[in-house]
Amino acid sequence: MKRIEIYSIIVGIVFIVSAFAKALSISHFAKIIADYGFENLQFLSIFIVFVEALLGLALIFQIYLKQTSSIGILLLTFFTIIYAYGLIFMDIKDCGCFGNISILNTSPIFIFIRNAVLTYMLVFIWVFGRAQTKELNSTIKFIIAVIFFAMCTIAFISGYNYQYVNKNNENRIISIKDSALKDIVNISKDSTYFIFAFSYNCPHCLNSIANLKEYKETNIADNIIALALGDTIIEEAFTEIFKPNFPIRNYAKELLKLTNTFPKAYYIRQDSIIVELSGELPCAYLFKKLHLQ
Repeated sequence: MKRIEIYSIIVGIVFIVSAFAKALSISHFAKIIADYGFENLQFLSIFIVFVEALLGLALIFQIYLKQTSSIGILLLTFFTIIYAYGLIFMDIKDCGCFGNISILNTSPIFIFIRNAVLTYMLVFIWVFGRAQTKELNSTIKFIIAVIFFAMCTIAFISGYNYQYVNKNNENRIISIKDSALKDIVNISKDSTYFIFAFSYNCPHCLNSIANLKEYKETNIADNIIALALGDTIIEEAFTEIFKPNFPIRNYAKELLKLTNTFPKAYYIRQDSIIVELSGELPCAYLFKKLHLQ
């Protein structure tokens, strides 16, 4: 197998995995677009998923490599610049490249390195790729069927999971009795609570722990409670490393009834959810400025 074919397959697989992962949590990706200040362009989340899927399939099947790789270079460069802007000026660390698959959405440094490697492969494909598609006579029906099935699957998954995120309603008030929290924690109307749901294996969750400790130290709420997806064995290692100043309650699958997106946080006052957050926690100063003033 030639080098250009290997690169095409590798980059194609990355694009397809990214597209399917985004489709499975398309609302999360739409929220990231809104976080960048483009709330009215959230519909582009589905369009981006479609483009990534088509690019990935075209690269794997070696179709119009010069044209496909050039589009891939432009798309990847654009995403990298936007992510760098959000990271530097807006403290947005979640690129949303692979939806809610935490193990793939890693540190900013790794994201830049990964994008640089993929861009190098795409440039190589563009330089040495053919301007026209290769001969597909005997397999064109199969390829068309695969592409059609993949795009229909993407369309169904994206449409099923899509939900418009209204940033103006992010702080909408929800009664505890209308939330799954009612089955997990006991809430007193006379106290305020900050509930943090996380997984011990989620890097975004672990990156939030220092800020959560700051929430406790600055008395953002009367009670700060962490709900963890895990057991006491992994909690021991976690406690030794992070030395939390807040209580932790371990749960198995029952925590997934509350959310399947980690981390997730809730600010509760007078028996109602006043603020609901997804993703890494902002520092205490920003949380107070954005949500409590």
